[in-house]
Amino acid sequence: MESCFICGEEGILIEGRCRKCHIKEVFHFTIPGRIKVPYCKSCNSYYTNRWKILDDKLSFITEILEINISSNHEIVLVNDFIKKKKNTQVRVDFTEEGNIFKIKLGIRPFSDDPSFDMGAETEILLSGEQCQRCSRFYGGYYEAILQVRDEEKKIETDKATSIIDIIDDLSDRLISKDRMAFIARTEEKKEGIDIYMGSLSAARKIANELIKRFGGTIGESHKLMGLDRDSGKKIYRTTVTVRLKDLTQKYAYYRGHLYILDVAGDNFKLTSLEDDEILSIKGKEFEKEIKKETIRIIEKDLLEVVELIVTEVTPERYQMMKLSGDYEPFYIPREDVHLKNTLIAGDNVKGAIIDNRIIIIGHESIISNI
Repeated sequence: MESCFICGEEGILIEGRCRKCHIKEVFHFTIPGRIKVPYCKSCNSYYTNRWKILDDKLSFITEILEINISSNHEIVLVNDFIKKKKNTQVRVDFTEEGNIFKIKLGIRPFSDDPSFDMGAETEILLSGEQCQRCSRFYGGYYEAILQVRDEEKKIETDKATSIIDIIDDLSDRLISKDRMAFIARTEEKKEGIDIYMGSLSAARKIANELIKRFGGTIGESHKLMGLDRDSGKKIYRTTVTVRLKDLTQKYAYYRGHLYILDVAGDNFKLTSLEDDEILSIKGKEFEKEIKKETIRIIEKDLLEVVELIVTEVTPERYQMMKLSGDYEPFYIPREDVHLKNTLIAGDNVKGAIIDNRIIIIGHESIISNI
């Protein structure tokens, strides 16, 4: 019987080598017994070439193994061995013990011959460390100030709250791509809103988004804060100022009905002035309706509102009369009046005149404010 020319063991040989010597010669595989990965508990992120959120454990383990496995074969990590794959397959099983992932690897060097299967073990240690983002966030760091101002006057409280909600939502979205897009603090001042942000890029993106929604202008100013200790470069802090168009109440005339117009996140909120029904229209859809002229925006000062009195009620219609001007009486079909309550003779109401048509208003805010 022939013997292995490397170790002398007799038996079935492969290219003059026994099985052990053959696999040692043609397949090399190493992995450290313990792998330390910097981990920030505050934001649940880990560091390889950059800080990333640990939102999927299997994907995280796969990434760390791919970085740390060394082999002369092309390795494919799998949940279970697949016969059709030609690459060297490594099956991954893991358990958790606190901040340690215990990893067991099943290795199949040759997909068509499971007799060469072998195993290996390692562990991944999440090593506690605060990331730069959290260090700056908890330290009150900010790179830019986003100032929101009304072009003409102070921003009303309800509008300020709505704008802050929009900025919070945009910041949350940007953080997935720009970890420094956090809001360090928010200050409401007499002249408007100041948002202290960790990222100048994020502040600029949010400013542009506000202009898209409300209209207005953007300006920037820069203040020298000192010199960088390492590079000696000048450090500037940037203020991005957004001057929004007049934020006073606007109305929308849509499909024959009149609504109060508000912004709610990415959507436009339309509250009926007739029966308080609320419609929500997505931003892009709203813009399409504006272009098609199916929605008409009406400034508060341009909305013509008249005082009316109900003079007669029949099953089919209301007779009403204006309480100013020519005191002209007119009729409105009952099906065109969408108030919550039924009108009776003698009731005082208000009507908005649009395209020579009178829309009966039942919304309390407009009744008290106009």
